[in-house]
Amino acid sequence: MVRLEKIVGEVFTIKFNLKKLQEKILSAGFKIEIHTFDQIDSTNAESKRVGRNLLRITQPQVFMANHQTAGYGRLNRDFYSPEDSGLYISFLIPVVGETFNPGLLTTMTAVASVEAIQKHFPVKLQIKWVNDLIWNNRKVGGILAEAITDPMTNQLSGVVIGIGVNLYTKSFPDAIQQIATSLSKEPIIPDQTDFVADFVTSFFEYLKTYQSADFMDQYRQLSSVIGKQVQVQFQNRTVSGVVNTIDEQGRLILQTDQEQLKISSGEIVHVRPIKKAFGN
Repeated sequence: MVRLEKIVGEVFTIKFNLKKLQEKILSAGFKIEIHTFDQIDSTNAESKRVGRNLLRITQPQVFMANHQTAGYGRLNRDFYSPEDSGLYISFLIPVVGETFNPGLLTTMTAVASVEAIQKHFPVKLQIKWVNDLIWNNRKVGGILAEAITDPMTNQLSGVVIGIGVNLYTKSFPDAIQQIATSLSKEPIIPDQTDFVADFVTSFFEYLKTYQSADFMDQYRQLSSVIGKQVQVQFQNRTVSGVVNTIDEQGRLILQTDQEQLKISSGEIVHVRPIKKAFGN
């Protein structure tokens, strides 16, 4: 693992000027410590290590890497994170009392990420509930939220939100070749400082009010699954039905043959359009 201590200059082949980045984020009203790595096992893993070593998490911190050797997503699945081709970033944020809402935090992060990406790349993204960023029916990014608990009190002390985006990845392992894609095959913006700054500030702007669910209309508009027939895995079972909507708590509202389900966490494993009226 090589930690980059540069204060000025370009960092990574996905190039940005760290000093300029810090200035842009500060001018947006956010005082945040930024950690950059050329190579690391996982930005989420590092965020958790740092969070657990703090007596108290008081200020947000951001962790970015050029290459992850052990990037992971939901259910500890590998997240392919080759060097010089992706944005691998994690946010370490404090949690106060009972104000944490994991469903809304993940959905908010998806909306904030899409907004920043579409500002700088000529793509139209969708969100596959709950944590996948989709372009041309393929996964271009993923989001993973993880809790940090105080070992003394066993109380929640912080949350790590990790986002991986395939910016310029040209090829993928065979296992995901048919389901993954990248935003572009070649860098279209030589200096990524503005993009990274907008990505970070977009997250923190939405974070201010995320508990009000004021972004959920945007989330529903970006959804790739509302109105579709899906299979969902949750609570050790798989159910099929039509997605009616996603509610104000970020829950999937699924209509099956027998009942309506409100699913707060799980995974959609199959999506297809409705060819005829459901139940006929």
